[in-house]
Amino acid sequence: MFEIIWQPVIVTVAILLCSLAVYGLMAAGQRTTKPQPTPEKMKSYACGEELKPEEIHADSAQFFSAVRRVLSPFYRYVQAAHTGEVNTYLLWIVAGLVVILIVILLTVW
Repeated sequence: MFEIIWQPVIVTVAILLCSLAVYGLMAAGQRTTKPQPTPEKMKSYACGEELKPEEIHADSAQFFSAVRRVLSPFYRYVQAAHTGEVNTYLLWIVAGLVVILIVILLTVW
């Protein structure tokens, strides 16, 4: 009896049907009305104080200063390659992930 259930064609059809059902549920869930937030909900919470948007913005130079200090030799080497484009940053993330996975695989084997 179990050999019928685990046939590749049956399993593939079952996966496709489940994927179609999930897609249908997701599409039905997105048909709801769009939220219309009030101006009060869009304000930043700062313990009751009114803040301007420029006061809320975090300074990224200070945020990453510890990372830059620790990785300064490496950072100086790759700084010229940072163009500010999202595609480049995504490439750096993928490249870093590949290096990490290679290191993990080499340590496991």
